[in-house]
Amino acid sequence: MKILSGAGDYRKAKAGLVVHGYFKDDTGAVLTALDPETAKAVKPGLKEAKNGIRFLDSSGSWHALIKLDDSPAASVESFRRYGAAVIREAEAVSAGTVAALLPAAARVRADEAAGAVAEGIVLGAYSYDELKTSGKKNNPAVKTVLLYTSGGARASQKVIDRMVLISGAANEARNLADAPSNLMTPSIFTKVVSSKAKKAGIRVRVLEKPVLEKAGWGAFLGVARGSYEPPKVVVLEYRGGKKAGTHVIVGKGITFDSGGISIKPSSGMEDMKFDMAGAAAVAMTVILAARLGMNINLAAVIPLTENMPGGRAQKPGDVVRTLSGKTVEIISTDAEGRLILADALSYAVKTFNPATLIDLATLTGACVVALGSEASGILGTDDALIDRLIQAGEQSGDRLWKLPLWDDYRDLLKSDVADIRNSGSRWAGTIQGGIFLKEFIGKAHWAHVDIAGTAYLEKPKAYFKRGATGAGVRFLIQFFENL
Repeated sequence: MKILSGAGDYRKAKAGLVVHGYFKDDTGAVLTALDPETAKAVKPGLKEAKNGIRFLDSSGSWHALIKLDDSPAASVESFRRYGAAVIREAEAVSAGTVAALLPAAARVRADEAAGAVAEGIVLGAYSYDELKTSGKKNNPAVKTVLLYTSGGARASQKVIDRMVLISGAANEARNLADAPSNLMTPSIFTKVVSSKAKKAGIRVRVLEKPVLEKAGWGAFLGVARGSYEPPKVVVLEYRGGKKAGTHVIVGKGITFDSGGISIKPSSGMEDMKFDMAGAAAVAMTVILAARLGMNINLAAVIPLTENMPGGRAQKPGDVVRTLSGKTVEIISTDAEGRLILADALSYAVKTFNPATLIDLATLTGACVVALGSEASGILGTDDALIDRLIQAGEQSGDRLWKLPLWDDYRDLLKSDVADIRNSGSRWAGTIQGGIFLKEFIGKAHWAHVDIAGTAYLEKPKAYFKRGATGAGVRFLIQFFENL
C-alpha cells in the first residue's frame, strides 16, 4: 500500500472512496463539499451519527464522512485515529484508491497531521492472518491512499514516508509477538531478527548456551533449564554516530511463559506467547534506527528462552549465581523476566559502558492492575532520562507513567540465604521488579519500562486490533531522535 501526498481538490481524485474529514463544528462545511442532492440526503444522518457515515452518492461513488475530535481538542493523536478510521472504511468497501481530506487544526501543522494519518493507516491496516487459509489480508484491496490538506497545498512526502517506516517497524514487532510460540522459538526469533538486522547493515552476535555457561549467566540459564528449546542471547550493534558512546536497550524475550514450576492458571495462558514483546520492540528499534540512517550508536541485548516446567526446571527455594556474581533466591519461578534481564543488564553494562541503558519488558501483572492498557510504567535511576522518555511517549502516542524507585522497597526482597530474592510480597509488584533490576545496572543512567499492559490488547482500541501493539518502538525511536 502506498500513502502519497495529494495536491489540489481531493474531490476530483479518481478514487474508489473519498473521505471527508471534519470536526464537530464543521458539519456545514463538509456538506458543501457534496453535490446539493447528496448533501440534502445525508444531512439528517450526519447529525445523528456519532463518528460519521458512509454512503454512495448519486453517481455511485463511495464517500465516508469521518468526524475527528472537536476543533479545540484536536491533537496529533486525533489524526492517528482518523487514519485508522480511513483504512477501516476503505477496507469495508474494498476501495483500491482512497482520497482523504485532512481538516485544518489550530494546534497541528499540516505536515504533522499527514504523518499522523499515515501512521494510523499503517497501524490500523495490520492484521496477523498469515496462518489462515481463508480471509487473508496479505493482498488487501487498498493499494493507494492520497492525503490532501484542507488548503490544497501538498503535505510533505518526506514526513509521510518517515511515519510509514516507523509504523511499519512497529508492525514488524507486532508480527513477531503475535506469532504462535511454536513458530517463534528462541532459535526462530534469532534467525528472523538476524536476517533483518544484517540487511540493515547491523552487526549481529549470537551467544549460545556453552558460551553463556562459561561466562556465568546463571540467572538466565536457570530460567532456561526447564525448556527443550536452546536459549539464545542476540546482540545487535548499529554504529551510525560520530560521537563516542553507545545507547543500549535490553528486551525481555520469554517466547513462552508457562510460569515454570510456579505454573500459571490455564485460562489465558495461550497469550503468554507475547512475553517476548520487549525483545521484539528493542530489536525492531535498532533495525529502524539503521533504516532511518540515524546519527547514533545503538545496541540491543536480547535474552531469549522459554519458561517451562520440565524435569530439570529450577524450583522455588533454589539459589542461582548471576553474571554479576550476586546470588538470587528463587521464590517464584514465574518472576522469571527479572532473572533473564539481570544477566542481560550486567552484560550490557560490562560490554558497552552505555551512555543510557533502557530495558523494555512485559514484567508484572501489577503494572496492568495499576495502569491498565493506557500507559506503560517507567522507573529508574536517572530522572532526566525518565522525563525525556515520557516526553517522547507523549509525542509518539506511547504514553508512560512514572513510578517511584525508593530504597525503602528494598526490604521486600531481603533473603535469608542469598543476596536478594526474586519476589517478595504481593504489594508494589512493579516497583519490586524495578528494585530487583536496579541491583544489576551499576552506575548506568538507567530506565526500566514495564509494558505488560500496553504490549498486548484483549480488545481492539484506537488503531490497534486485538493482539500485539509493538509498544516501545515508536517512543524509543522518538527518544533517540530527540537526543
